[in-house]
Amino acid sequence: GHNKFIRKMKSEDISQVSLIESDAFPRLFPTTSFRRELQKKISTILVAVSNSKRKTSEECPPYSKINRSSLSYRSGNTGWKSGMDFLTGYIFLWDTTFEESHVMSIGTRRSHRRKGIGELLLHSALINLIEKGVRSLTLEVRVSNVPAISLYEKYGMTTQGLRKSYYTDNHEDAKIMTAVDIQSPDYQHLLNEKWRLLGERLKN
Repeated sequence: GHNKFIRKMKSEDISQVSLIESDAFPRLFPTTSFRRELQKKISTILVAVSNSKRKTSEECPPYSKINRSSLSYRSGNTGWKSGMDFLTGYIFLWDTTFEESHVMSIGTRRSHRRKGIGELLLHSALINLIEKGVRSLTLEVRVSNVPAISLYEKYGMTTQGLRKSYYTDNHEDAKIMTAVDIQSPDYQHLLNEKWRLLGERLKN
């Protein structure tokens, strides 16, 4: 098997998840209180764990004046301490109704992007929702975020509409995308197929 796995977030993960969030969404205000979200019945937060042993220098993204990530992250603070699982990403969802769930955010560490971790998180969240009996999953995505849109389309999500000027930083529109019936046999067949392909990708 590959050396990455997904589990539910625990309170000891808060420092890492908060840092991953502030790096992935530098203009987010207010930031998410993950401590509070962990207490909520409607919240589901999954984290990606890398259990390959890595040297400290590899855990820190290269220092760069250009990136807009948080200062603590730039100075090499990853939120990780010895003995903890090293987290590479998270997905945060709310159950909006008994049958519908909403992705609030999905973020991966700068040093671990384009490695299939976001897809692994999305896939795991969908399996979790299916097991809970949830029927549909919705999210907002920037119209300019082509890689994310193509990932969501790959997972059977279709554009349901636009939220005009949804993002406060640059007034960009958001696409509203939904996987309408994740309980259908067809959808579960799609997930099985994606899992097979993802397994191949994550071996590398």
